[in-house]
Amino acid sequence: MKTVESTRLFERGRHRVPAGTHSNSRAASPHPRYFARAKGEYVWDVDGNEWLDFVMGNGAVILGHGNEQVAQAVKQVLDEGLGAGLESELSIQAAEQFLKLVKRAEQVRFTNTGTEAAMHAVHLARVVTGRSRIAKIEGSYHGWWDEVFVSTWPDLSKAGESQVPTALPGGAGLNEVSVKQTVVIPFNDLEAARDILSVHQDSVAALLIEPVMIDVGFIAPEPGYLQGLRELTSNLGILLVFDEILTGFRLSTGGAQEAFGITPDLSIWSKGLANGFPVAALAGRRELMERTAPGSDNAPFVGTFNGYRPGLAACLATLKQIEDKRIIRNLNKRSQALVEAFNSNAKELSVAAVLHGGGGHFQPYFTDVPVKDYRSAATTNGKAYELWRQELDTQRMLVASRPLLHSAFSSAHSDSALEGFLDASRNILIKLAKENHVES
Repeated sequence: MKTVESTRLFERGRHRVPAGTHSNSRAASPHPRYFARAKGEYVWDVDGNEWLDFVMGNGAVILGHGNEQVAQAVKQVLDEGLGAGLESELSIQAAEQFLKLVKRAEQVRFTNTGTEAAMHAVHLARVVTGRSRIAKIEGSYHGWWDEVFVSTWPDLSKAGESQVPTALPGGAGLNEVSVKQTVVIPFNDLEAARDILSVHQDSVAALLIEPVMIDVGFIAPEPGYLQGLRELTSNLGILLVFDEILTGFRLSTGGAQEAFGITPDLSIWSKGLANGFPVAALAGRRELMERTAPGSDNAPFVGTFNGYRPGLAACLATLKQIEDKRIIRNLNKRSQALVEAFNSNAKELSVAAVLHGGGGHFQPYFTDVPVKDYRSAATTNGKAYELWRQELDTQRMLVASRPLLHSAFSSAHSDSALEGFLDASRNILIKLAKENHVES
């Protein structure tokens, strides 16, 4: 594989850009890859190497790179010249299309990133409830803001008991008071949630939860869990906030809330909204959302780039295509086939490995422990994952760089692309079985 140009760009950029990249998630040794273009299921790096992309903008690119309808919509808006800082009919059209799909929400406001949407949800929850603290799920990621970047991929040697997790900062430089104020609960343990939230019910404004934990792979809720949380939070006066940033428009046209039949008080959205363009949203019940309108007792909701027209053009064009339910049905159907084939191979070869997935998201766990929360997911064998990733790398297939992340495919991926993924995965499972890297 040629890497001359990526090496040159890294040497050129690392003196000006820390690690040579603008997101630590893309930092790599000896250097990150730099890419030049993309189309459909493929990306090409600056050295001309062609890659099958199973990262897909961390799941954001649902229709494939360079989708024609999205591209044309953005080009038209660019030609019109109107961009940021002013409202237009497009912002209403995008909101109408969003609410046409997300029927369990009544109003929506657009912003730019998932982190911003989470911040707005927290501010609004505090205004509505008069309480200050936030509860979240251990291992979940809702952005890098102090009060939500807590116990995200935590060090389990410092994380306390599984049923009463210790709140740990997701990185250095966070406000220690904010971190300690965050209440952390385990996923898929309704009894623990009841015990913890009941103790803090007078101070907790909202529970933020990924309905399916995708930032650590793909961990579905157990039957009755989300329903139990809905009842519990309602009884305790705590707002239930669904983080649909990764589940949104992949599990169902109306998100995970439609797929599981649960109506949260609020929900936040981003990836999947605009096929890779930076758009995010806060949505929810009318009486709550109205508390973000101008008013001395209301939550702030401001931003020059909120409603940025090129982004909303991409959003509208994406959501119009997603309205055809066949796209999401096909993503789920092909995900299930991928899961069944991978797991059948692992079972046949007596390798402790299991693939989880849905809606085009997928991730393998190299463990014989049933994966139902962050702590069980963390038992995955990191060395085995790296061997799997390297095998796919030799076949020019991009997947998540670390074991507790997530990979994805789009509606543009061909059957042959998924078959190639399965063939490469089977090769590494055979090697793992022979070399006994993973206990069976």
